[in-house]
Amino acid sequence: MPSFPATVRPRVKVVLFIAFAFAIMADPVSSVAYTIEASLRALHGYLGLLMATQVIVLGIILLVDVNYWQLVGRFPMGGGSAEGRHGGSAPAGCSCRSAR
Repeated sequence: MPSFPATVRPRVKVVLFIAFAFAIMADPVSSVAYTIEASLRALHGYLGLLMATQVIVLGIILLVDVNYWQLVGRFPMGGGSAEGRHGGSAPAGCSCRSAR
């Protein structure tokens, strides 16, 4: 970064922050806009099906979210190699044992 006087530095940081925010927001915004447009084209503009499809997608996202938090609750110390903690390469609770 070029050397600026101390009074200019805060303004430069603000300008750089705003430019960065616009740069990273362009991709998600365009993706959301494209998703809605592509969905409407696929459904031939029928809004009733679009809303039903969005409800199904939100339901799937909710299901994945609930499953994720159940896994975090089950393994609060994180994941990793099952071999190091359980004496074998099989997951915990699995009745199969690996041949050594």
